[in-house]
Amino acid sequence: MSPGAKVSIVVLFVLAVAVGIAAYLAAIGYYHREQAAQERQAAQQQAQAEAAERRLCTSLGRLAALKPPPGSPADLSRAYLQSQHQVLAELGPDVGCGTRRKP
Repeated sequence: MSPGAKVSIVVLFVLAVAVGIAAYLAAIGYYHREQAAQERQAAQQQAQAEAAERRLCTSLGRLAALKPPPGSPADLSRAYLQSQHQVLAELGPDVGCGTRRKP
């Protein structure tokens, strides 16, 4: 084998290793960028969910704070309003409003 052929083989081997290392580093960089993007998206979704939960609990709290008009429960409309108020007052705690949930 001539010295020129040996040099060509070494150059091709070094080139193949360099391309392999470059591909490996590119794959690692891509993986880390994708992972960071997924973490940012998860954090945004968590913040949106917490904001929606706060709005829901605020609305349910306002509804529970409304009191039905006084009167005898024998009156069907008063009984209905009192029953409706009782259901609304229980709805907030049922969905976790007023309690601090652990993540």
